[in-house]
Amino acid sequence: MARILFIDDDPMTLETLSKAVEVFGHQALHAHNAKEGLEIARQQSPDLIFTDLRLPDMEGLALVGQLHKDPLTAPIPILVLSASPALDEIERAEAAGARGFVHKPIRLQALLELIQKHCNK
Repeated sequence: MARILFIDDDPMTLETLSKAVEVFGHQALHAHNAKEGLEIARQQSPDLIFTDLRLPDMEGLALVGQLHKDPLTAPIPILVLSASPALDEIERAEAAGARGFVHKPIRLQALLELIQKHCNK
């Protein structure tokens, strides 16, 4: 069982993604903003993190950079979620340390494949 952290300010997105990973047999953790996401990532060491680009308290790419530079969270794969990614955002996400970019809405099969790819569980 993998522990997946979702960081998004949209409650419906968090609920949908959380239910999906639980159906797949994994544990969902969720945060509504970057500060909360950083705390959960440091305290609970999830196996995979999905973060939105647009968060109320910090740009998603800044969050990716902080997670990537922190020794406690650096090993955790991070995937960026966005409804309307621009090509430069994809490149900036990868430069900040993200392992990939996922378009919203994500198909359940694609979510499962990403979890299997990045968690090996």
